Amino acid sequence: MLTHGGLGAVDPWAPERRPLREVLWLWGLRGLSETLEVIALAMIMFVAVRAVAHNYRVDGNSMVPSFHDGEALIVNRLAYRTLNLGWVPVVGRDEWQPFGAPKQGDVVIFIAQRTPRERDFVKRIIGLPGQTVEVTKGRVVVNGVAFDEPYISAPPNYEFKAQTVPPGKLFVLGDNRNNSQDSHLIGMVDMGEVVGRVDLRYWPLRAAEIIQGEFGTPVAQTGAPPGTTPAPRSMRLEPEVSPWR
Repeated sequence: MLTHGGLGAVDPWAPERRPLREVLWLWGLRGLSETLEVIALAMIMFVAVRAVAHNYRVDGNSMVPSFHDGEALIVNRLAYRTLNLGWVPVVGRDEWQPFGAPKQGDVVIFIAQRTPRERDFVKRIIGLPGQTVEVTKGRVVVNGVAFDEPYISAPPNYEFKAQTVPPGKLFVLGDNRNNSQDSHLIGMVDMGEVVGRVDLRYWPLRAAEIIQGEFGTPVAQTGAPPGTTPAPRSMRLEPEVSPWR
């Protein structure tokens, strides 16, 4: 009687039998390599994302009604970054801002103080370098033009004498004008202290949206001459945004 005895040893479909130690060793090397690749890729992505964007939580009511306490924001850290291209002969300029320059109406995060601990504020840009800013009779006045601002909670009940924004500085105000520690109290903001521009609100979901810079519309000519402001009042700074780490 014919049988298939002995054919199993040369059957190409028969499973290969190897020692358990050898199987585990090969699997371990392959698994370790794949795990290291995933970890390296995750670290690269994390660093890249953190270099471009950062998330913050609003802490306080200084930007009501535009932003409310507890809302979560994404900040573009590359906004306003300046590259020095003076070494490139064909460019013809030393400084380049590939991601845009500050504009009136942009909402920004900046470092309000560093000691005894760092505190970040969220405000709206009102005045740019070279512009003369004044707050009078319940309105913001820029270069002698008063503006109607539909995004504020109420007209400001204080006076801020006309002052020209120096180079490298910004004049910022909170949308909740009468409950905000901003440039009318703490002075101009140095561009070097700006963390980035608020580009997205992602929480709560019902309020999620891309943030577009919003500024008022001119309503009158005031003819207010440039001047200087008194030294800002001393007051305790409170955090208005908190980074989610």
